[in-house]
Amino acid sequence: MGLLLWSGLLRAAPDDCLWQGADTLVDRTHGWLSRSLCWPSRWVDGFFQDPLRENNEPAASLVRVTGEQVWRDDNEDANDVDVDARVWLPSAERRLSLLFRSRDEDRDDQPVARDLPGTEDEGGFRGALRWVVDRTDAMDLDVDVGARSDLTTFVRARYRRLYPLANQSAWLRYTQRLYWEDPDGWGSRSLVELDRPLAPDTILRFSTEVRYTEEFNQEGTGLGLFQGVNLFKQLGHQSALNLGLGVGGRSKPGVVDNYRLYARYRRNLWRPWLFVEMEPFVLWPREQDYQGVHGVVLRLETLFGKVDV
Repeated sequence: MGLLLWSGLLRAAPDDCLWQGADTLVDRTHGWLSRSLCWPSRWVDGFFQDPLRENNEPAASLVRVTGEQVWRDDNEDANDVDVDARVWLPSAERRLSLLFRSRDEDRDDQPVARDLPGTEDEGGFRGALRWVVDRTDAMDLDVDVGARSDLTTFVRARYRRLYPLANQSAWLRYTQRLYWEDPDGWGSRSLVELDRPLAPDTILRFSTEVRYTEEFNQEGTGLGLFQGVNLFKQLGHQSALNLGLGVGGRSKPGVVDNYRLYARYRRNLWRPWLFVEMEPFVLWPREQDYQGVHGVVLRLETLFGKVDV
């Protein structure tokens, strides 16, 4: 749609496991780490390999490490290091991949603030095997089976569908997730996103999410609800801006838990695998009688391994 979206500010590297850069100590160290992350994935891929197959595409990995620091004027400062890794297995006809993550948004009770340090669950690190059941240009269906570092298990199914509207002048994306988690039980999340391009470098997005969990049902708080609107603006080849407003609450007794207004600036700097984000924000949490809480988040993100997948 002409816009370099938030997760797409990356320049593809021609090598599966190595970023091309200057011959400096930093680049050599980064290249060594990237190759080291690919070697285990290729070893795992060997278990699925058909010796007679013609496709000799190697397995590859992508690891995203994000360091975050938040400062708030209510002294609820926090910091975090988030790790998100994926291993693609071409020998399994690209239907299988391995996921390793340190954050689990399905356990987050505050979707408005889920990407602020200190709001994520304490379930520990988790790993999963993802099976792509079906995938086309307009839809995909996949299933995750995994475990956490505390030895609890989970199963998740996700269905996504993209619908063009008004002669492709707008796009509707529907995402349905069903999951079972030990010991929390069943849950679901239904997300509808409407994207309306305003210019080749600007998109307006409206989001609505409805969430059900057995914990909500037992507490009698009904459904978790979220409404959001975002304006994505590409500022250049290496930077973008995201202006957002979110409202989250419960259907019983029909209250708003949190309002959030923020402006997130993201920039690629120095190397193609290094990004920085700065995000000033204002929160209005119900637990503080909707008194405004001002703060700023600083993120530093580094990528290792394969990107152009």
